Amino acid sequence: MLLAGCAHQTYAPQPLQPTASAEAFNARSLADAGMGAVESWDLPTLTQAALRLHPDLAVARAQLKAARAAKISAGQKPNPTVSGNAEHHSRADNVSPWTMTLGVEIPVETHGKREARLEQATALSEAAKLDIALTAWQIRSRLRSRLLDWYAVQEQAAQLQKEADLRGKVVALLEARLKAGMVSGTDLADARLMWLKTQTQLEAESARTGEIRAALAAGIGIPAEALPKANLSLSGFQQETVSASASDIRIAALLNRIELRKALANYVAAEARLKLEVAKQYPDISLSPGYLWDQGDKIWSLGLSLVLPLFNKNEGPIAEARAQREVEAQRFNALQAAVIGDQSQAMAAWQSALNETDKARSLVSSQQARLAQTQRQFDAGYADRLELTTAQLELATAESAVLAAHLKAQRALGALEDAVQQPLDGSAPLPAMTEEDQ
Repeated sequence: MLLAGCAHQTYAPQPLQPTASAEAFNARSLADAGMGAVESWDLPTLTQAALRLHPDLAVARAQLKAARAAKISAGQKPNPTVSGNAEHHSRADNVSPWTMTLGVEIPVETHGKREARLEQATALSEAAKLDIALTAWQIRSRLRSRLLDWYAVQEQAAQLQKEADLRGKVVALLEARLKAGMVSGTDLADARLMWLKTQTQLEAESARTGEIRAALAAGIGIPAEALPKANLSLSGFQQETVSASASDIRIAALLNRIELRKALANYVAAEARLKLEVAKQYPDISLSPGYLWDQGDKIWSLGLSLVLPLFNKNEGPIAEARAQREVEAQRFNALQAAVIGDQSQAMAAWQSALNETDKARSLVSSQQARLAQTQRQFDAGYADRLELTTAQLELATAESAVLAAHLKAQRALGALEDAVQQPLDGSAPLPAMTEEDQ
């Protein structure tokens, strides 16, 4: 017993240092992800870096360790209890005045309580493991959304700059015609108003760059100053097709959705809790062997004790556990229905956005044909500079509509990926869990 008592763990304090942790975060960069030299950072490579750097995953992994520690507690057997006593009697005869008692109490759990506790802790550990996968997907989803915002602000600023330049040319041509008395001041005022409106929109888009850059860096888990400027690749957002059919996406939403698998694990834990509470109807047993040395007389004893279930048979906790199991079952059914609805809505929104993009591109084709015709008329002297510039402006406006529809389709594709919780661009599933997590 003395040797067993020496095998203790020691306490080692680990105080938090907010200043040091803040300095460590500010010193972070993508190089800390340990991915070597990356020539171009696109969504897959940025996702890999975020999965190694983002603090949310560290929290999820710490919660998994806590759940696994709970399995150790659930599997522990109760320790025996040792008691002793010594008495001294005041008597004058030759009999020893001492009475000494040594007793051991050995608890024995019955009816599979320990196995039920282990089953519950294992299910909760599985749910914590799925939290890592869910956190990884949420990191990837936010990162894609913020990278798409970065792509959108770059493309929209370029398109607005093109449109502003053309509107400026229209204003200059109308000013010349106004001096010649060929147009009214109202025509010039309307054109100047549209030019100023476009310039305001361009300034607003340019002002959003810093905010979006900071949000993108936060999505990776690094400070904004550490985000590379020149080698961010956004070519992946030009793709509008997916690597799976509609039926495959529907099946993946039901089989791959992490919340559904976590809900199943929570239901298994509720089942195990009910099993444990039912087992508690049957009392545990305590064996109490003992030795008594009573003034020279040696007495051996063996005791047995248990709680008599006279006033209750654990009905209350059993009812609570059974009700909680029903809650988890209904929660799973509701979540499954929501997943089906989310997937259907996301698929419909994505297909609608693709149709809208196709119509916008058809309008661009028509405007391109009109511009080509106007260019030929201008070259032949049948159209003036204002007509040609106006045709160019109309084409730029149609291209802006294509860009807006394309961005809408990309956001709808992100929502569809969130409904399935896996990439649909052909890339591999997320490496959310390390071997240690497994």
